[in-house]
Amino acid sequence: MRGSDEGPKTEAALLLELPPSNQPGVFPRSLLPGGERVLFETRPGLLGLYVGRILLLFLLALLFLVAAEAPSDLNNPFAWFVFALSLFLIVYYILLWRATAYALTDRRVLLVSGLRRSAFLDAQYEQVQNLRLEPGFSGGLKFDATPPQAPSRLIGGRKYARMIFWRALEDAPRVQSFVQDAFALHERESAQAGLRDALIAKMTEGRFPCAYCRTLVDIRTVDFASPRCPSCGAPLVVPPS
Repeated sequence: MRGSDEGPKTEAALLLELPPSNQPGVFPRSLLPGGERVLFETRPGLLGLYVGRILLLFLLALLFLVAAEAPSDLNNPFAWFVFALSLFLIVYYILLWRATAYALTDRRVLLVSGLRRSAFLDAQYEQVQNLRLEPGFSGGLKFDATPPQAPSRLIGGRKYARMIFWRALEDAPRVQSFVQDAFALHERESAQAGLRDALIAKMTEGRFPCAYCRTLVDIRTVDFASPRCPSCGAPLVVPPS
């Protein structure tokens, strides 16, 4: 991944580099909590996602066409069964494809699939240990969010791994670059927020806010015989812990 000092410095600058494969609105907003912003969202390619199944349907359609060459065979229930099954599977896989979506928000990597959105995978930026590009027609991006201690445990005879695979992803190298920039921006902003909080904590050492005017009062200047705020004169009270 890129270093935190590389790439866009603001979210607005990041969004100017959106990959052309971005498809606004395809990821269900009902799956997101309030305040979480989608930066990139898309669907996989239909052929890349179901290339094997589509080839099978093509073969089934050929069988029906062969049967249609002989008019007597059109009365064959098996031929009509094959034709109906092919149509059903075509519609099913199209619906399944439309129910699959990938998203990168300002916090997480997301994947949803299944006609009832039964499969939902997510990982916080900080959980992603590795991001790699998978080549090939059905390739894409793999986000490895395996907890550091997990590889030592065996589940069902195999090592446990938590992987989010954006499969059959259009223009995957461009998307990878965008994701890396988003991670770098998040890392930079987190570091800035941590530094800001540390400086504020340092600046307020030995001080507490007045309950009325919120002025920071230096404990060393308080007259404990008559504790009052030097700014507004209100009685000083112990701040809640």
